[in-house]
Amino acid sequence: MKRNKLRISHSSLWKSRRGIAIPVTYLMLFVSLIIIVSATYYFAVTQINTEGQGLKVTAAKQRMLSLDHTIQSILWSPGSYEISEFEDLGGTFKTVPTERRLIMNLTANSFYDVFFNSTTGRVAYALSTTEDARDNVFLKGDNRVIVNQSSSTMTQLYITMGDTSPEITVSYRPLAGSTVTEQGNEKPTNSIRIYLINLNSSQTMTVQGKFRFKTSCVNATSTWRTYDFSNPLTAVTLKAIIDETVGTVLLPISSNANGAYVNVETVTCNIRIQSAGEA
Repeated sequence: MKRNKLRISHSSLWKSRRGIAIPVTYLMLFVSLIIIVSATYYFAVTQINTEGQGLKVTAAKQRMLSLDHTIQSILWSPGSYEISEFEDLGGTFKTVPTERRLIMNLTANSFYDVFFNSTTGRVAYALSTTEDARDNVFLKGDNRVIVNQSSSTMTQLYITMGDTSPEITVSYRPLAGSTVTEQGNEKPTNSIRIYLINLNSSQTMTVQGKFRFKTSCVNATSTWRTYDFSNPLTAVTLKAIIDETVGTVLLPISSNANGAYVNVETVTCNIRIQSAGEA
């Protein structure tokens, strides 16, 4: 009798444990499913956000390339302008006319003269992501401070790390060349012409969201300096410094036993970027 009761008791206990185990198993499966779904959702949202940020970065690059194209289209045409629109890409558009100080000097043998010292300005778009946090990645142009090849662009459009985020910057560097204008009996006369695109007459702006801006050609100016060399020389060095970054170009000069005359002309196109109201 006692043995039968013991068997019944063991049987009841086993059935009771089996009855508890089934809902516990379902609960564990449910919790596991919730964890998997949550992880999948988080991964999907992260991927979507990453791709969305990547699209915005690509769009910002295209807009800054478009800004450079606009500037190129109105160069050397005083009074010409274009109205452009910048969509909301999550970052900050800013014009900084007081930055990028350019210093240029002419050197020949022991001769040295600074003939230009002024800011030329820049335009930047600060990204809202650190995806392109690489420094000095050029989208157009390269890191040379001054160029003298006719095939080289004056544009320097690059990504650099700003104070808090990467910035896409549009700025310009000088382009120089030399020619012999007169083979006189006394001394040959040489001309050096330097082209500049100056943004320092722009309005200082810091804008977020969607907005419109006006890009205009204010004027084109020219300044001259004449140098009289009394000794023969074959070349002069034109040195440019932009924010402590140094670049040089060697320009050929025609001379005779009496030396040479060298005229240096700096031709500047002044571009203004300013707000055109709400988009």
